[in-house]
Amino acid sequence: VTTVIFLLNLLIAQLNCAYQSTYKDMLGFARLNRGKIVVETMPSVPKRRWDAFCSFLHLDDRIEFGEGDIGLAGGIQVWEPSSANITTVDMIKRFGGSTSPVA
Repeated sequence: VTTVIFLLNLLIAQLNCAYQSTYKDMLGFARLNRGKIVVETMPSVPKRRWDAFCSFLHLDDRIEFGEGDIGLAGGIQVWEPSSANITTVDMIKRFGGSTSPVA
């Protein structure tokens, strides 16, 4: 009886791993197909409209990491609840001194 239960649990674990791997492959193929659609559509977008879209994104503006902590340019700031990714250690390393390359 113990052997049957063990083998059944082993079968369930293998099926679960196979499903997870299939699901990851499915997500990857979906992303590739979306990218293919975007690449095929881009030549039909007028340059003026594309330039207007790029200027609307404000990619030249610096984004804030936190209140008063101005970060890098070229990103899009996305707000999320603080409970979404709980961290107990600050991941941004801060060093004193000038950030000028000539300093």
